[in-house]
Amino acid sequence: MRTALIGADFEENLGIGILASCLERAGHEVDILPFNVASDTAPLVARVMASPPELVGLSMQFQHRAPEFLALSRALRRAGYRGHVTCGGQFPTLAFQQVLERDHGMSSVVLYDGEKTIVELAAAIEHGQPLTEVAGLALLSDDGVAMRTAERRLPDDLDEIPFPKRYRPHNAHMGIPFIPLLGGRGCWGKCSYCSIVAFYRDGREHGGGRLVRLRSPENVAEEMALLWHRAGGPSIFCFHDDNFTLPSPEQTLERVTAIRRSLDEYGVGTIGIVGKARPDTLTPELCKSLAELGVIRLYVGVENASESGGEHLRRGTQQKQIRKALAACREAGIFNCYNLLVFEPGSTLADARDNAEFIREHAEHPVNFCRAEPYHGTPLHLEMQRDQDLGGSYLGWNYRIEDDKAETLFRVSAAAFRERNFAPRGVANRYMGLGYAGNVLRRFYPGPRADVLHERARMLTRSISLDTHEHLVRAIDLVEGACDADGLERGTARLALDVAAMDRRWHVMLDALYADMASYVAEPREKERVSPTRKLLKLAQQVAVGASMMVAVATTEGCECNTVVDPAPSDTGLRYDGGPDARMVVDPAPIDAGVDAMLVDPAPVDSGVDAGMVVDPAPIDSGMVVDPAPVDAGTDAGMVVDPPPPPMARAETIEEADDDIAYEASGSVKRRLRLVDQWRDSAPREAVRTTDLPLFDPPAPELVARREGEVIVVRVQGVRDAFQARWESEGAIEGEGSEVRWTPATSSDRLAVAVRTRGGIAVVSIAAT
Repeated sequence: MRTALIGADFEENLGIGILASCLERAGHEVDILPFNVASDTAPLVARVMASPPELVGLSMQFQHRAPEFLALSRALRRAGYRGHVTCGGQFPTLAFQQVLERDHGMSSVVLYDGEKTIVELAAAIEHGQPLTEVAGLALLSDDGVAMRTAERRLPDDLDEIPFPKRYRPHNAHMGIPFIPLLGGRGCWGKCSYCSIVAFYRDGREHGGGRLVRLRSPENVAEEMALLWHRAGGPSIFCFHDDNFTLPSPEQTLERVTAIRRSLDEYGVGTIGIVGKARPDTLTPELCKSLAELGVIRLYVGVENASESGGEHLRRGTQQKQIRKALAACREAGIFNCYNLLVFEPGSTLADARDNAEFIREHAEHPVNFCRAEPYHGTPLHLEMQRDQDLGGSYLGWNYRIEDDKAETLFRVSAAAFRERNFAPRGVANRYMGLGYAGNVLRRFYPGPRADVLHERARMLTRSISLDTHEHLVRAIDLVEGACDADGLERGTARLALDVAAMDRRWHVMLDALYADMASYVAEPREKERVSPTRKLLKLAQQVAVGASMMVAVATTEGCECNTVVDPAPSDTGLRYDGGPDARMVVDPAPIDAGVDAMLVDPAPVDSGVDAGMVVDPAPIDSGMVVDPAPVDAGTDAGMVVDPPPPPMARAETIEEADDDIAYEASGSVKRRLRLVDQWRDSAPREAVRTTDLPLFDPPAPELVARREGEVIVVRVQGVRDAFQARWESEGAIEGEGSEVRWTPATSSDRLAVAVRTRGGIAVVSIAAT
């Protein structure tokens, strides 16, 4: 039977690849189709309808892209598709009732881990069997009510699951193949905002199984070895496990050492490892050992640097542990960056100052910050829903921070840092990868110049972090000292324009450093010798990809070769270029990524890039951020804080961590706060903030431009209400209001405009190039 699997493809989508392998092993034919932006909808529908498969599967992992995937399902139905449309991932599993009952054209939802379920679903469709007999599904009953079929246990033995289908060439970071990998599933944490936690705990409740499951080191090494030799040698492996490190340092070191030992037996040489870690799992000794084993980057989950903020979010880690973890990585030479959920239901200005001070103290680590979002079905969402009225809908819940000053600071920061923090090629997203790029150079291209470039990356990272700290403190001071709404709004506009002015400087320096890195990578040098072992050749004959793998392995024996990638996939009918948005860092990681950091609202329309218009080659830094950065969670409504949970001791073992007695929050008194707007339908809408505070309805302007010789004519569009505009640039600006004529001072110049309406402030910019 023919099946089409559709999902994000900013890097190889391991979730879809695993499902494709399972279906092909069962004898089905599978097409994998990328769906990266909403504009891909029409080409995808045309591709599917040209030769309709019996089953279409949508990999709808994260909430902020759910509207696009649901719109795709509706578009397929409007085009006349009559086959079965299913979906899976964290969001549709936790929101299966809404996904099925809201006329999106969805036939079923594959709940939790779907390897067995989707194979049984395909067999039932092929043979005309009742879908109600397939365990692990959600369906609509005859009366239109969503229902679950029989429960299915979370898979215990991950070694039984076939390796994912590698359906396209790997991305490359600094010329080195970047290969995503999944070595385990689940998390023992109890963070209230995390959909990963909610997904697996809900799965255990409805079918049983362990929260944390790991592939054996030998099984992981087998896949890595095949991929390493197939890529032609030195490679970066990005572990998308929810936690690369385990509760105890001894467990982690034993596991990673065992993987490296097996890799040696398969003739694998230089590798780099990227992963994620909870701060309470890291020690100086462990980090030093991990660095020696090839770990070059760890995403360390800081989330909130105030004690009260961490307690509100149930992080289960103390600030002392976080600081020790960052220091341990720094001393070991392991790059790390982090996100801060500065704004959460119980935030205060004192908490914000704690977070700002943390940024200053740890300036060598790049940071981004935003608001914690109550993802549908998470403890945070369920508790807030019980305690007060939320704005929004299941596609994105919104709330108002209880403390007025903290809520106002959130609104000021959303305007002032909008482009720096949330634009796909904003400064925050670009500098997130600087130190990582430096580590890639030192690992794979060692030498004095690599050390110099690494030091330049460290110093530039530090400067940008300190600049972010300075402007965040200015925002806090502005809120504390504001006497009226007009003064606050004027101060916000000035702050945002100052951030934009500094961003012009940072972009120039980032461009120069990444260009120097690219130049260094391009220098001729001797390649690492690749020599497959007999054990590898025997393995290649045994695995499902053996035929294609053997070709690559056989050609590398005894040679000195550069990167070899698989043939490009057959034409999908969709655009896949190497432009900056091919791996937009504000979009979610693929289904397997296990990252759910702060993604809920779409990227701002003013983010400075046109997703459908990119024609230039990818810049050297376009793929350097391997974890998604937060997007602008700028819509909100009323909310109230819950009492913090009791402190939790660190779990020393997975079995201890599995104890979730404290996971459910105690009940509290329901409170209602006035809402200005409540979403009523399932389509995405902007929620209006409460009008009792300033900046309640900020505009969402776009900049459009055309060239007239050396002059660029720039116009503001997309603003519904009357507005004032203030334009700033290093170059000459003629005119005012909604349209100006701009002569850039240099090719790297940028034009910024502050747009002020009755409801708020927005600052957007455009680059001369």
